[in-house]
Amino acid sequence: MKIIQLIQKPQRRGAEIFAAQLSEQLMLSGHEVLLVSIFEGDSELPFKGEWIKLNRPISNRFFDLKAWRRFAQIVKQFQPDIIQANAADTLKFSVLSKKLFGWKNPIVYRNANQMGDFIRSEFHRQVNQRLIDQVTATVSVSNASAVDFKNTFKFPENKSVVIPIGIDPKAVDFALSEKLEVDLPKSFLLQIGGLVPEKDPLGMLAIFREVVKHYPDLSLVFLGSGVLKDKLGASIGELSLESKVLIFPSQTNIFSILSRAKALVMPSKIEGLPGVILEAMYCKVAVVAYDVGGISEVLKSKETGWLVEAENLKLFKESIVEVLDSPSSELERIISAAKALVLKNYQIVLIAKEFERFYFRLLKSKT
Repeated sequence: MKIIQLIQKPQRRGAEIFAAQLSEQLMLSGHEVLLVSIFEGDSELPFKGEWIKLNRPISNRFFDLKAWRRFAQIVKQFQPDIIQANAADTLKFSVLSKKLFGWKNPIVYRNANQMGDFIRSEFHRQVNQRLIDQVTATVSVSNASAVDFKNTFKFPENKSVVIPIGIDPKAVDFALSEKLEVDLPKSFLLQIGGLVPEKDPLGMLAIFREVVKHYPDLSLVFLGSGVLKDKLGASIGELSLESKVLIFPSQTNIFSILSRAKALVMPSKIEGLPGVILEAMYCKVAVVAYDVGGISEVLKSKETGWLVEAENLKLFKESIVEVLDSPSSELERIISAAKALVLKNYQIVLIAKEFERFYFRLLKSKT
């Protein structure tokens, strides 16, 4: 098969990292894969094949005739069997290029989040419905994301599937062997992801303020950037927690930091199925997360981690305390079960095979 994987931009975000890993695995399986990114970005992604960076300014995200035409030229030259649009602006971008410049290749939309949570009005929903109407099939990252998609849009159920994300254990093991590039506190909780409202770093700071009263040697590390960075920094100062809370920018290698954390904390308000949870589970790091999106499909309380009722700050704090106070044998039982689950069901080589089978079924149904 010839496949184009379309991504938002070169960035260390779950949707882009997974698309790059999937592309690499599909290429290793003998398929011809072209990675195309739309907007400017300077991050490296785990893909060794051909990568076309359109490097368009994000300010053009709503209208960019030049970029739509360029992508149409790429499609007509490469002639892919499948074009997979991987979340965010890739749906709008690919559909508008197709409609304006007349190429016929099928678009598969990868639904990597809870789209319904981002719909602001009925008009906004209808606009997205018109885009969805132009795709051949959808792949949701979790059962919860699939249900949300079904409740938000009209789309044939027989053209919608669920295929989760996966991780590359060999790549993680290699990353773990690399030198740590930052100075870390001895004991810390870790939140990885954008400093944006849906990830709720301010909520996490409020939770930590209560936890640290009982564990004065504990720190909190944020790994990421975003629109709330300045507000988060100001709040840290107002609470006099400058010595306890650190903010690091996104890292190419997160694993030397992640593997040293007491727990990965995820107080998100919206999620699909975040890859960083699987990565933490593989690294045998305890995970405390709110029950949003597809997180409950991998995180089971007292079995593979600590799953908390959404937006229940008190219970989230108590769950962190439970992790910190757990006997080593009990903690080992839970984190070992979590790693075993990842190895059984969520390795990228297995997930890539699911995508491959799905693509073949899709193409067969069109003949």
